[in-house]
Amino acid sequence: MRVEKTEDPPFSPTDPFRFCPADGTRLEGPRPSGGASCPLCGRSWYRNPAPAVGAVIVDGGRALVTVRARDPEKGRLDLPGGFLEPGEHPADGIVREAREELGVELEVDPTPILLAPHTYGPEGTWVLAIGFRARISGGEPRPADDVAAIRWISADDLDTADFAWEHDRRAIRTALEGRD
Repeated sequence: MRVEKTEDPPFSPTDPFRFCPADGTRLEGPRPSGGASCPLCGRSWYRNPAPAVGAVIVDGGRALVTVRARDPEKGRLDLPGGFLEPGEHPADGIVREAREELGVELEVDPTPILLAPHTYGPEGTWVLAIGFRARISGGEPRPADDVAAIRWISADDLDTADFAWEHDRRAIRTALEGRD
């Protein structure tokens, strides 16, 4: 089920900040290239796409997928993952997300297998999804946090699976092609 936009957000992903996040000073007007500058501290601020990470957790010829417990895209398949915290390395972010969502430790291949810009949520916020291949190094996966259920799927299941985002299907296909 798609979530319909019910009201305009107070800003769009392309509008500049109005106040400096560092010191609260009203920012100067937006520059032609976007963003705005703080007259007090001199920093420039932009509304950039949010980085998000996803793990294709592989075990033989299967990959672990999650069923989303929350909107957007509640009930559809997704990869374990989420948004990075400020200053967090993407590989560290996926390890943190796997602990929160599944209660497992991961060994992450540090080479991304996917970079995919897409929109997220009813506001259509731009996200840059970064996908990694990983395997479980500790614990048994159990749904937690924003995961309703987990499933293991094979390459044969990919074409008929109901993914929230098409790039997750591509990431799984890539990871399974490079399986051990």
